Amino acid sequence: MLTERQQQILDYIVGFRRSQGCSPSIPEIQREFGFRSPNAVTGHLLALESKGLIRRANRGSRQIDVLETGRKEPSTPPAIALPLYGQIAAGPPSAFGASRAETYMSVDEVTLGFKPKTSCFGLRVRGDSMRDAGILEGDIVVVEPTPSPQAGQIVVALIDGENTLKRLVQVKGRWFLKAENPAYPELHPRSDLVIQGVVRTVVRRLD
Repeated sequence: MLTERQQQILDYIVGFRRSQGCSPSIPEIQREFGFRSPNAVTGHLLALESKGLIRRANRGSRQIDVLETGRKEPSTPPAIALPLYGQIAAGPPSAFGASRAETYMSVDEVTLGFKPKTSCFGLRVRGDSMRDAGILEGDIVVVEPTPSPQAGQIVVALIDGENTLKRLVQVKGRWFLKAENPAYPELHPRSDLVIQGVVRTVVRRLD
């Protein structure tokens, strides 16, 4: 049984993951609910974890996984086959020339947290430049092609002919890409920046 505030925080986490493709950080939850201290957020997260609704990792500021028991979708939704197009660099830009799916991944709306469009596809992450956004090497990002990405979204982008996974940023009318790891520099296009899709969610397989 959840308290009203615990349910509100769980709903916020699920909604944030759907819209941003990653979990909110503790400061973001603190600002959303007006808590005076991050310790209040931690207390609620520990309560949700003890009730089996979320799982928190030891590293990264956004490591909150929502378990299936904490979602409000049907328990047995139909399986969806999403094409998996190889790897995407979460590090320095690299060539990503896959035109055919190397395989398909079987998922459902509960796992994804949203109903994917038929154009959605998966990419396996290589590198650690997005670690502070909760995206780690070996994860699969589910990408939705969109003609109008927004600043702040995590995107798959073609920058000067090379592909990478980064956060889209706009400053004074200029668009560029930013890593979520201070070890990596910002990427400013010399000529072209094409957004191929927006990351909707992250799928992590725990062995």
